[in-house]
Amino acid sequence: MKKEWTEEDHCPYCKRHCSLKDPHCGKGKSLAKSITGKKDSMKVNAVKDIDKEELKKLQSDLKLFVLYEKANECLMKKADGKNKGKKLKGYILNILAENNGISPKELKESSGLLKEELKKVLEKLSNKKEISIQGSDEKSKKIFLTEKGREAASLQLTGMENGSDGLFSVLGEEEKENLEKILRKLMGSME
Repeated sequence: MKKEWTEEDHCPYCKRHCSLKDPHCGKGKSLAKSITGKKDSMKVNAVKDIDKEELKKLQSDLKLFVLYEKANECLMKKADGKNKGKKLKGYILNILAENNGISPKELKESSGLLKEELKKVLEKLSNKKEISIQGSDEKSKKIFLTEKGREAASLQLTGMENGSDGLFSVLGEEEKENLEKILRKLMGSME
């Protein structure tokens, strides 16, 4: 967080850094209200009047947010737009290899993907005859790997074992599990 933002009563949350006298983002409005302590009045006292613990918490949150944004940008560049679909496809195939005959709801929960993302991936896998979806209604639907799907999942695993560089290859298994728990917790708090 830049020092001048707080000293000049500017919102540290969004890229616009608008004045806390008239913030545009929800977090800025919330910050302005907490600074003044008045719901009706948006008149802002200097941010330097916030108690030190609140400021530390705010700085910590901002540091994590900026770090998250940079990491996300870096990972997206590394993943490359063309490979994202392949990675999602492989991810779903691997889940199905472990849990063949899974319902769409269970697959959504297990994958952590949004409904629309999962729907697109399943359509592509179905069109390529790598999965079969059986059942007529939502409660009885089950997704199964076909022989072609098993081969694709197996090929992907073989490629990973042969040292293909994954996005998270710098992390150990325990670190990956911790990161997954943290990301799921963050996503859960946004629903």
